[in-house]
Amino acid sequence: MENEGNAGTASSSRWNPTKDQITLLENLYKQGIRTPSADQIQHITGRLRAYGHIEGKNVFYWFQNHKARQRQKQKQERIAYFNRLLHKTSRFFHPPPCSNGT
Repeated sequence: MENEGNAGTASSSRWNPTKDQITLLENLYKQGIRTPSADQIQHITGRLRAYGHIEGKNVFYWFQNHKARQRQKQKQERIAYFNRLLHKTSRFFHPPPCSNGT
């Protein structure tokens, strides 16, 4: 029963970014910031505080997770591209079977 109280505390302490915070973080990412330095994290955190609660670790983990998700998305897109390419070439090399009754 004690763990139930801890679970509620843990979920309420989780950072929930505002739309403005996400927009600013995504813009920084698009500008080329992938792994911000400690000084950059402090600066970014200061700017994001204008839009709601945030800590430096939130910024650090956001960039780490966003970078990993982008790599994963690119990998899935490459796999989908090669699957489409493979499907097109397999139709070229394997014509449909004849339906002449044999």
